[in-house]
Amino acid sequence: MEQSTRTRRGTLKVSENVIITITKNAAYEVSGVSSIANKAFSVSSLLRSKVDSSDVNVVMLDGVAKISMSIIVKSGYNILNVCEQIQEKVKAAVQTMTGVTVSKVNVSVIDVDFADKVEA
Repeated sequence: MEQSTRTRRGTLKVSENVIITITKNAAYEVSGVSSIANKAFSVSSLLRSKVDSSDVNVVMLDGVAKISMSIIVKSGYNILNVCEQIQEKVKAAVQTMTGVTVSKVNVSVIDVDFADKVEA
């Protein structure tokens, strides 16, 4: 799926993969993000043209994007603050870089990463 926009000079097309890449990069800029969770394998993912297997989903409706993603947060960070920062950064980055309006950025926290925690 791609978003098309007509301009005086021609047509501009933005692939869903571009929006996914921008979303992932913006999310990783937020302190406290350990990783973006991966999807479980499914046959339907093989049939889609999307090459990215991360759990970032972009739904386009009338030229407006709704983005959903699942993350793993590092131990010691406030989950609510991390999620709010992701929402702000992702929305701003996608809108600035592509011109596509973002209506929602849904963030699900599926785990906490305690790997850096030092045990006594």
